Amino acid sequence: MSILMYKQRFKPPNFNKTPKCNYAHIRYIATRPGASKNEGMSHGLFGKLQPGNLTEFKTWQEVAKEVRELSYKKVNIFRSVISFTPETAAELGLKDHSAWENYIEKHIHILASKNGISRRNLSWVCAHHNEPSHPHIHIVFWDKNQKTMKNFVSPKVADSIRIQLIKETFAEKIADYCRAKEKQKSELKEVTDDLVKDFDDYMKTIYPKEYKKLKELAGKIDDEELKDIPIDSILKGIDLSPISIRIFQLKDILPKKGRLYYQLLPEEAKEQVDRLVEDLKQGIPHLKQLIDEYADTKSKMAMLYDTDPESVERHKDKAIKEMDKLIANRLIAVIKTLANKEFELSKLEYSKEYKSYKTQQLIYEVLMMIEQNVDDLNMDYIDRQKVESTELSKRAKKELYLRNRDKGMEK
Repeated sequence: MSILMYKQRFKPPNFNKTPKCNYAHIRYIATRPGASKNEGMSHGLFGKLQPGNLTEFKTWQEVAKEVRELSYKKVNIFRSVISFTPETAAELGLKDHSAWENYIEKHIHILASKNGISRRNLSWVCAHHNEPSHPHIHIVFWDKNQKTMKNFVSPKVADSIRIQLIKETFAEKIADYCRAKEKQKSELKEVTDDLVKDFDDYMKTIYPKEYKKLKELAGKIDDEELKDIPIDSILKGIDLSPISIRIFQLKDILPKKGRLYYQLLPEEAKEQVDRLVEDLKQGIPHLKQLIDEYADTKSKMAMLYDTDPESVERHKDKAIKEMDKLIANRLIAVIKTLANKEFELSKLEYSKEYKSYKTQQLIYEVLMMIEQNVDDLNMDYIDRQKVESTELSKRAKKELYLRNRDKGMEK
């Protein structure tokens, strides 16, 4: 079968949040659950920032920084996805990280040429997401010497890219299809776009269910990009019912009056909140990964002025405690909302479905909140590294760090 989906979009270059969104998108494609990682690395980002050999980048942050800086200069940063059915991916031999690297390196010129980007000006990065139901690859690409900002790209561009990708990816199948269709001809005509569309429509009629399912899943990729958290993927296989029960149990032991903040709670309530936060981290691997990333970056930032190697773990521990407190206060805020709706909720009798819904919503909010902190901290760290190349004194560097260390944190 030869079902291929292609999607393309970009954030408006003149929007204030675009640089930050593009930075976050690089992290999204490089580190998401399901992302195929580079060997020995914690991310899967690869590509070419300039003509030459394909590179598996040491860190995703170095690419995210460049994308952010270009976004500030109003350069269009294109986001695209190529997606296959599992059967098609297997048929094409796209079974591992190396195969996907070879595939996109062979076909990236299509994306560039159809968007009017010359090969010498093309920069691109990718990450393969090995989703069992729809293996796909995210591509971010741009014209590093772009002169004119684009506010609109015709949908026909994405359509023409898909047609050309089908033409080059399934050349042999198209040839077989043409021979079967026109047996009387001894030689095959030139493969035109119309012929490829004809072939594609034919394949859809043979595999209607597969095509419909892939179209739905490819649409879901867009939804994930919009909210930046594929919550279904992250929570897949995780039983939330024990956590749901404990969240609603906490509601019953928290103070009914007064301000509800972690530092103001009775010790017994604090202990239960602490245990719940710890179990959340252990039960949701992506949450723990985000916290570890935050702690690692926070310690690196601190070590810009603290040169004692033994301080690294201390700074990491402190950062983890910051995140734990942040999660605790988010838990309490949700529980406070539940308590304020006591009368309304009593009619629902706290159904299992309702508890599961509120728990998923809570985890979604926690992940969004921590990801935002991680993104902000990563960008702050990259910016503050520049301080190291200046003539600031050690004391001045420390004061700069102390002024900004809790930026963005909830109290």
